[in-house]
Amino acid sequence: MKPLICFYQDDQYIYSDNYAIHTCKADQNVSDFLNLIEASFKKELKVVQINFEYNTNELFLDKKELYAADKATIFIINQHEIFTAKQLINKIPSTMNPLTHQFKILEEKESFKHKVEIIKKEISAGRIYQVNLTAPLVSETNYTPEKIFKNYFEKFGGSYKALLPLPSCDLISFSPELFLKKQQRKLKTQPIKGSLPINSDFAKDLLENNKEEAELSMIVDLLRNDFNRIETEFSSKVSFHREALQLGYIQHTYSEIEIETDKSLAQILEVTFPGGSISGCPKTESLEVIAELETYKRQAYTGTLGWWKDNNFSLNLTIRTFIKVKNQLFYHSGCGIVYDSDPEKEWNEFILKTGHLSQTLNTQK
Repeated sequence: MKPLICFYQDDQYIYSDNYAIHTCKADQNVSDFLNLIEASFKKELKVVQINFEYNTNELFLDKKELYAADKATIFIINQHEIFTAKQLINKIPSTMNPLTHQFKILEEKESFKHKVEIIKKEISAGRIYQVNLTAPLVSETNYTPEKIFKNYFEKFGGSYKALLPLPSCDLISFSPELFLKKQQRKLKTQPIKGSLPINSDFAKDLLENNKEEAELSMIVDLLRNDFNRIETEFSSKVSFHREALQLGYIQHTYSEIEIETDKSLAQILEVTFPGGSISGCPKTESLEVIAELETYKRQAYTGTLGWWKDNNFSLNLTIRTFIKVKNQLFYHSGCGIVYDSDPEKEWNEFILKTGHLSQTLNTQK
């Protein structure tokens, strides 16, 4: 079987080539699917992957799909090993030369900037406060998923990396963002907002930037409200706000929100999914704007993946992620748009978030 890799704890990774795959049927509710898996495999270690559109599919019915994909997939891990990052990379066969991919952006610059202007008008009209706008990129590749994973492992910082052999494609994620983590009764999330090149002055150019502060603060408020809808007897709290997250090629600010709950994974996702930092504020209206403006379904991108056992789990937001479909390699990027966003700067942030792909980008004509 193809190897499966998923972040676990600290510098540790789950590695398995002995697993069973369960997929959510097209006419099946994802929450029902998760509840069925939990009832049948509660004690087993599982790796779960869920697409962005799973509980808002009616908004995206007319959108183009980049590839065929199940809305949710779960791997029941029969046998596995736990490796450190160094052990993991040593286990994957070496590539003689660094891999290079020539990516095309499936969105013209002027079209992207025009969409930023539309979002700003919707904000001025009072419909929304913020929207995460994204677009895909595509390249050709002859490399195996394992070699792609190894090639970009050190280049893309982030603690929530994974390689999942899905039934119709391979997902290679280098996500830096924790969506949900539950240990015992403690549930937490760590939204990321604000981006600058690593050589910029963090304090002056990011921490003291009013636009970036407003963007993260709005998402923190949204996620606090989500958490407070999970539990009415306990209030969520902000553990820290606007700390530095530096990833080698890019730096961000991020925060942490916590609450105590005994709710199940399915119950929590019903309230919190998709994540606020990759949708917008208010969430329902921002999802409507995304459906109106974005050309393609996001599918695995900005969905979630991670491990799950008993009632404990750790899930990323699936960003900084490649999807390999036969000889095609897809990638996405995006940025948060607020009232005082500058379209040119937002385009530059879109490019910045492609990280080590930026040298090989060229726009589609």
